[in-house]
Amino acid sequence: MGMIYGIFIFFTSNLEREMRHKLKTAFKNFIEKVESLTKEDLEFEVPFRDLGFNGAPYRSTCLLQPTSSALVNTTEWPPFVVTLDEVELVHFERVQFHLKNFDMVIAYKDYSKKVTMINAIPVASLDPIKEWLNSCDLKYTEGVQSLNWTKIMKTIVDDPEGFFEQGGWSFLEPEGEGSDAENAGSESEVEDETFNPSADECEEEEEDSDEDYSDETEDSVYSEESLGTDEESGKDWDELEEEARKADRESRYDEEEEQQQQSRTKRKGHGHAPTPAKRRKK
Repeated sequence: MGMIYGIFIFFTSNLEREMRHKLKTAFKNFIEKVESLTKEDLEFEVPFRDLGFNGAPYRSTCLLQPTSSALVNTTEWPPFVVTLDEVELVHFERVQFHLKNFDMVIAYKDYSKKVTMINAIPVASLDPIKEWLNSCDLKYTEGVQSLNWTKIMKTIVDDPEGFFEQGGWSFLEPEGEGSDAENAGSESEVEDETFNPSADECEEEEEDSDEDYSDETEDSVYSEESLGTDEESGKDWDELEEEARKADRESRYDEEEEQQQQSRTKRKGHGHAPTPAKRRKK
């Protein structure tokens, strides 16, 4: 049974390979005939499979592949084709760290044309898509929220001049970039002013430090001179030590005398009076 199953798989894979080869050959012949009939006014492009990414332009997810001039899906029905020359802006929605997917909105130069939505694109494809758009010189923006593009495009169509006078697509740019840069510049200027004093201030500080140093040296010289005169006019160290020892002995002697007197008075106060019998004997 296993041998029969293996033979079946072998013939099936060979049949699929032959069908693919026939399809490729037939499509190649078709391209050559069309180009010869149109005198090469109509060119065929090969998709870049390495740049492809998964997304849902309709209800189901499919593989979207860029070409030299378009973004296409021709492997599943219905086909999907976006011509890059017609695109003005690409906006990424729901770009958040905790989400696994994001959406891509394609706005056309013809503002009356409805925008194209591609949903459920894996976050891992975001950076490759940005690189591809940069190589095509297409502007892109991103945000964390989903926008009401029907209302946005209606506003543009009603008053396109007013829309661009008010900044155009700048409302899709991340807020606070310019202000942050200005704040950073002002902070750096404050730091420079704080930590880089002027030359005049430096000279004043040096003069103050020199004056303080000279005052300290004069005080130290004066104290040394006064100490020297005291030592010359006063007594020797041996005499001073002898006087100190004598004073200690006298103070200890006085303390001992005081303690002896206190003990004698306590013994006299606690003595018992003689009994009446002893008084009669006397």
